[in-house]
Amino acid sequence: MLAIITLVAPVFGLIAIGWGAARIRYVPEAAGPLLSEFAYKILIPALLFRAMATMAPPAQSPWLLAGTYATAVLLVWLTATLATLILLRRPAADAPAIAFATTFGNGLMLGIPLILSAFGPEAATPVAILVTCDSILLWMLGTLHMELALRGFGGGSLMQVARTVLHLVRNPIIAAVIIGTLWRWSGLALPGVVDKLITLLAGAAIPVSLTALGMTLARYEIKGQTPTLLLITVLKLVAFPAVVLWLGMFVVGLTPVWAGALAVFSSMPVGANAFVFAARYERAVGSVSAAVAVTTVIAVLTVTAMLVILQGLGLPVRV
Repeated sequence: MLAIITLVAPVFGLIAIGWGAARIRYVPEAAGPLLSEFAYKILIPALLFRAMATMAPPAQSPWLLAGTYATAVLLVWLTATLATLILLRRPAADAPAIAFATTFGNGLMLGIPLILSAFGPEAATPVAILVTCDSILLWMLGTLHMELALRGFGGGSLMQVARTVLHLVRNPIIAAVIIGTLWRWSGLALPGVVDKLITLLAGAAIPVSLTALGMTLARYEIKGQTPTLLLITVLKLVAFPAVVLWLGMFVVGLTPVWAGALAVFSSMPVGANAFVFAARYERAVGSVSAAVAVTTVIAVLTVTAMLVILQGLGLPVRV
């Protein structure tokens, strides 16, 4: 247990440093968004490109991992939608934003550091696959669900989905994974100078991302309906990881590293993109904003618990 805490503490410690620096205005208010943008567009793509360009042949089919994750997403998304309509009695147009928040975690800035720390460089491949699937699947599913709830299925909805697809194609994270994969397929080695440059950028990705995440969290407000916040928190931090762990280990039979990476990835707190999605449509904005902040704090405990469970199940958690 102490070893797991030692693994998790530095990661959340960097987030706390960023949050504290922003709260006491030790750094300018614009520092958080600017650092996040730098990490999102340059540092993390460098990390993922190198991981895909230099990785060994995957132990299992990437489609197996993607299919397991997609199945869990659909199960939790349906649960969140029904709970929004029946238990919370909120409008149908609120359901996509709430469901998005219960499935979209901060796998990019928080998940990557934790997973690589817990399972080592062997986990870089499943992480890259999951980050790509996460963005594509959830943005398309969320957009389609929202358009159907607001306008029904028509030409306008199809155009909105098409615009979302075009936006995803230009996503630097997805582009880095695709280009890195194509480079590996080419059989070419990375030139020495280029590899060293990319390695330097990749090495900065984790500390910069975590510190920027803390700075950004200082801007979120805790407000919104308590029942909705409670629903999002329970589904995101408890139900979703439990479904993923069950599917990955006991139904599909993923390799230990892939199953562990998938379980930790799904246990991440609500990601900022969930707030972006809710704000775009002006639905459940207060609840989702609060969920980003609250679940990040609670995740200190739930992620630690997940790693303890994975270690107890015999997965190779590096402590």
